[in-house]
Amino acid sequence: MRAITLSRYGGPEALVLTDLPRPAPGKGEVLLRVHAAAINPVDWKLAGGAFRFVLPQRFPLVPGMDVAGTVEAVGKGVTTLRPGDRVHGRLDGPGACAEYALARVEVLVPIPEGMTMAEAAALPLAGMTALQALRDACRLPLANASQRVLVVGASGGVGHLGVQLAKAAGATVVGVCSTPNVPLVQRLGADAVLDYTQPVPYAGQLPFDVVLDCVSDNPGTFMPLLTPRGHYAAVLPGPRVIARSVLNVLRGRQAHAILLRRSALDLRLLDGLWGQGRLHVALDAVFPLAELAEAWRRSMTGRAVGKIVVEVAPA
Repeated sequence: MRAITLSRYGGPEALVLTDLPRPAPGKGEVLLRVHAAAINPVDWKLAGGAFRFVLPQRFPLVPGMDVAGTVEAVGKGVTTLRPGDRVHGRLDGPGACAEYALARVEVLVPIPEGMTMAEAAALPLAGMTALQALRDACRLPLANASQRVLVVGASGGVGHLGVQLAKAAGATVVGVCSTPNVPLVQRLGADAVLDYTQPVPYAGQLPFDVVLDCVSDNPGTFMPLLTPRGHYAAVLPGPRVIARSVLNVLRGRQAHAILLRRSALDLRLLDGLWGQGRLHVALDAVFPLAELAEAWRRSMTGRAVGKIVVEVAPA
């Protein structure tokens, strides 16, 4: 099979298109024919060695974890899927940027009728991260919500889904983005959109019950915008939000470092909202597999509007 690999820690320059043996599914596993894989910052951070002391990688490394494809073969004990089924999910580890990939059956769910492979690949990490940040960390109910929610980075991969999830829940949503992306965030349903390039973008705003920060680790800026018992969640957590979260044992404003939990139930919930027309997956760009390096470079700019996807094989 064709695959993109790295033989060492490195960036886009270290990616090589090569041939690897096609894997065989083991017990409880499924062999996927990959049609699309999403690009997420964690992919190139892992490959670059940012987490090597916590999550060391084995080489050769096939990057990518968000995947959409068709079942090629099933391993022993798999009864819920069969060859030809269209599925998507997030793999337990890297391996999506190849013509075939192995996945545990528990992480895969059927792709809704009418959803493209690119959309299906784009949804798992970004959608589940936004959902778990809002619902689990920030205690936003999924229906009849009355909270005011600020989404920072509202046009990005996680942010554009966070805007829609908060609106679907009934919250009042204010998005934050740059000038060119204001119309998109308005179309996503935000009640108001703030342009962060303005000198004082938050002037005159009422306090927020929830701040979903999709671009920084900056509780010092956003915690003061919260109500007395509001929640700040960083989906790109660093030392500042982790340090601030220690104070969550006290009553008052809470800070949360969001770490994704793979959940087939959560992905099914997102698929259901998509099927109801309440969730739209915005695609910034779709690259062929051989241009994964360019896809990474685009992701590294931090300017993607929606999700970046690699097409591995036509559906």
